[in-house]
Amino acid sequence: MDIINELFTPSVSHRFATCFMFNGFPSPLDISFQKISGLSRTLKTTPLSQGGENTRNYHLADKIEHGSLVLERGVMTPTPLTVQFDRVLRGETVLYADVVILLLNHLNVPVSSWTISKALPVSWQAGDLNANSNAILINRLELRYQNMRMMGIKA
Repeated sequence: MDIINELFTPSVSHRFATCFMFNGFPSPLDISFQKISGLSRTLKTTPLSQGGENTRNYHLADKIEHGSLVLERGVMTPTPLTVQFDRVLRGETVLYADVVILLLNHLNVPVSSWTISKALPVSWQAGDLNANSNAILINRLELRYQNMRMMGIKA
């Protein structure tokens, strides 16, 4: 009975890890972030009305749109990810990354994952420098991506 409860118990959102791959090579230093958002997709539709029918509309599937993947973490020594972001956002190159985000259970075993394909860095933003604060300086990295695949891997 415990296995049934484990399968259908919602996961907490504070245990996760990431893996960035550039040209098929993983970046082992870019696994930890404070916050990740933008795992979303929306199916756009086109409404269609027929003849004199005023009580119903049909919706035709049109286009799938994905959100912007936003990753936040404290500023630290440059890593392969920040070097690639810098190169792309200076206009030196266009480099897409694949990203795997793993949701982990209390034993750090993956329970769900999202695979992001062809992510392109589009924005980098540092938090405010403030002499009156003792807060950690946060980098905000934003990527636009071509596709997202979600996989539940609880077992």
